[in-house]
Amino acid sequence: MREESEVAMIGNVATMALVGVLVAVSLCSCASGAGGEPGGAPPARSLKDAFAGRFHVGAALGGGLFREPGQPTLGLVARQFGTISPENVLKWGPFNPRSRVYNHEGADAFVKFGRRNGMFVVGHVLFWHSQTPDWVFEDSRGKPIGREALLKRMRERVRHVASRYRKHIDAWDVVNEAILDNGKMRKSKWLEVLGDGWIEDAFRIAGEELPRSTKLLYNDYSMTMRGRRDAVVRLVRELKRKKIRIDGVGMQGHWSLGGPRIRDIEKSIVAFHEAGVDVHITELDVDVLPRKAGMWGADVAKRLEGDPTMDPYRDGLPEEMQRKLAKRYADLFGLFLKHSDKIERVTFWGVTDRHSWLNNWPIKGRTNYPLLFDREGRPKPAFDAVINVARDSAEAVKTR
Repeated sequence: MREESEVAMIGNVATMALVGVLVAVSLCSCASGAGGEPGGAPPARSLKDAFAGRFHVGAALGGGLFREPGQPTLGLVARQFGTISPENVLKWGPFNPRSRVYNHEGADAFVKFGRRNGMFVVGHVLFWHSQTPDWVFEDSRGKPIGREALLKRMRERVRHVASRYRKHIDAWDVVNEAILDNGKMRKSKWLEVLGDGWIEDAFRIAGEELPRSTKLLYNDYSMTMRGRRDAVVRLVRELKRKKIRIDGVGMQGHWSLGGPRIRDIEKSIVAFHEAGVDVHITELDVDVLPRKAGMWGADVAKRLEGDPTMDPYRDGLPEEMQRKLAKRYADLFGLFLKHSDKIERVTFWGVTDRHSWLNNWPIKGRTNYPLLFDREGRPKPAFDAVINVARDSAEAVKTR
């Protein structure tokens, strides 16, 4: 258990880290970021090295990165990150679109890249209400199947990935986004066919088929909402009571400059840890664009109409916004360091601003800046802020 004096110092390093960053922002070109990777002098430390011994830092990779000429973004990933998650290639639909038809190429390349670079490899996702093909729930005549037939197909899916990738995948998101803000179960075909205990069924199958060394996670967004947080805590405790393995909870970090509040994020981190599992900060990005009612959460099915006022930074992010983004990230990583005894991993949803899903969600075709690297792969002031948080934390601990 960390002593109170150390926790207090770590809690203050986010503010300390901004001193140098604010100077850097005023000197940088807002369209190109803070310079250094690639093109200029490289940063003094990588993200994976800066937080080594505290938690893994990583990114989600889209399949298109493996088709880039020269693969420059994958080079950036190898230099900066120590863990990777796939955006789509292991989801049921892209991976197994029809019965007995598998698209192994993209998933194989993803796993091979991670192992070659000594990374903590995450599988995303075994069971989700979205991107699961209709055939999974139907017989050969297109009629709905029953409970036992669906459980058999679930087991076949887990057994297939377990056989193909064995211990090369270190953690799996077993179930994704099955609980609503109010704590109730999301209506889905899983719930319709299997009933209220379907998450339990999924974790039981995963625990029986995957290697014991593979971490099993529940992953969801808006985990600071009290209804969802309390429901997930109950889920974890119930699974543990029944001796069904669950090793962690993934808190999707699809956040914004204004919310959620740091203290609310902290409450959820502590609550999940006290339930007996590790916390994984997953799908981290910070939306800098304006938001209206109905634009919160991370429901991929949501699509809204936009107007020019909702896309104000097409020509670059102003210095003031760079500062706000840097401070937000410094505050977040200050919190993560404070609770590094509870957090195993922090993963960004995307590598550079160019690859972010927020350019097309919930309004298509906007220009967003939610990550630490700009569209050319260069580190932004927010990157410097995060590196400085780690540096100042290490120095504060040394001088205790």
